[in-house]
Amino acid sequence: MDEELAALLAGVIGLAGAVFGAAVGGLASYRAAKHSAEVAARALAEQVAGQARHEREQWVRQEQRQVYGDINRAYAELATALSALHAALAERRPVQELVERVEERRLRLSVAVSPTAMLGPEEVYDAACALIGATDVFVAAYRELAVLPQADEAVQLDAVRERVAGRRADVHACLSNFSAACRNVLLRQGDS
Repeated sequence: MDEELAALLAGVIGLAGAVFGAAVGGLASYRAAKHSAEVAARALAEQVAGQARHEREQWVRQEQRQVYGDINRAYAELATALSALHAALAERRPVQELVERVEERRLRLSVAVSPTAMLGPEEVYDAACALIGATDVFVAAYRELAVLPQADEAVQLDAVRERVAGRRADVHACLSNFSAACRNVLLRQGDS
């Protein structure tokens, strides 16, 4: 009977060891699986956040390119209208319709610049605002030039022509600064 009891006791101890070993192994497996799942979840969350950040940056770049292009097109339309006004003034043709067209194009340029406040960056917004300010003064000088030939005051006309030439130089400098700011922003984004 001692042998039977010893065999039974060995079996119970073996069973207990197997159950305990299985429990410890199962607990270790559970903890390892839980840790792996947490690491995978964090990695996935970081990947999704990174992708969202990348998509947002891509959208902003696309919108900035669109806005910068719209501003350049609006300025080109204004320059074309101003050129037509300049030619009409030189030929002493009626200019009222051309003055209205210039004003319409100036307003379009102002509207085209407004999204830079939201999309930025600040260097582009500041350059766009400077361009609008210089353009407004330039167009005002042209409007004055359009009215003066009727007054037939040669001295005053020469002073206004000089003012127009000075304002033209200011606008060209502001346009150059705006273009440089846009280029810097777009090239800097391409590096990131």
